[in-house]
Amino acid sequence: MPEFVGLAARRLLLLLLTVLCAALLSTLLVRFAPGFGMDERQLDLRLSERSVAAIRAGAGPPGLLRTLVGLFRGDWGDSVSLNRAVRELMAERSGLTARTLGIGLAIAWAATALLCVTELHVRRPIIDLAVRFTTDTLLCLPAAVVALLALYLDVGPALALAVVLCPKLLSYTRKVLRACACRPHVVSARARGIPALTLVLRHVCFPAAPELLGLAGISVSMAAGAVIPVEALCDSPGVGQLIWQSAMARDLPVLLPATALMAAITCAANLLADAARVTMCRWA
Repeated sequence: MPEFVGLAARRLLLLLLTVLCAALLSTLLVRFAPGFGMDERQLDLRLSERSVAAIRAGAGPPGLLRTLVGLFRGDWGDSVSLNRAVRELMAERSGLTARTLGIGLAIAWAATALLCVTELHVRRPIIDLAVRFTTDTLLCLPAAVVALLALYLDVGPALALAVVLCPKLLSYTRKVLRACACRPHVVSARARGIPALTLVLRHVCFPAAPELLGLAGISVSMAAGAVIPVEALCDSPGVGQLIWQSAMARDLPVLLPATALMAAITCAANLLADAARVTMCRWA
């Protein structure tokens, strides 16, 4: 128990440090980008010099320390490109993005589990060849291409996200389950005539659960990164589309909390996956 508490404390500290570093690095990258702090109204020839000077004086971004303190206090400022409070924008769009992430991950993991269990249960070369060909084909497709196809077919961003994630999950899961299926006690149990489905679920999938739980945490990170181009290209008004538009407009008040939020989601998912993996290792 003390070891678990110490591990949880170290992980939480690592979570806070990761979020802080992500916010700091994103701020520095955006601030040093060419043209940061410029306002398009300064190029309007119809304005007087006094008006341009007033716009230039009001366009200066806040200091770095002030920006970071405001982030952790919940004062995220206003969007420069959309002229709205960043917290309101995040609150409006987070529900749609969370639903897209949840449905996409569920479909991807369900398809991965179904294909892997079917392959291990049936054990036919043609099924292995079909699964391998499908996985390799989908791995060659960039997320942007998958999102454009989803937009053309009108199937929604969740299915596009699942198509992006499924081949990556399937590739690693097949390797883990195949390694467990080749263990001596599994081969011996198969020779003794134990039913194939019971053998797969009890002696292959259950021992592989700790590694698959670690993969589950990584899949959340992959989904958080893939949802940005998917929502942007599928015209889904979620946080991913907001991040894409803000990056094009160099909108720091939006990019900074969005980056910190993505880092927090990734670290929290990995933390929960590690805790579940440790628990499963003790049971297994």
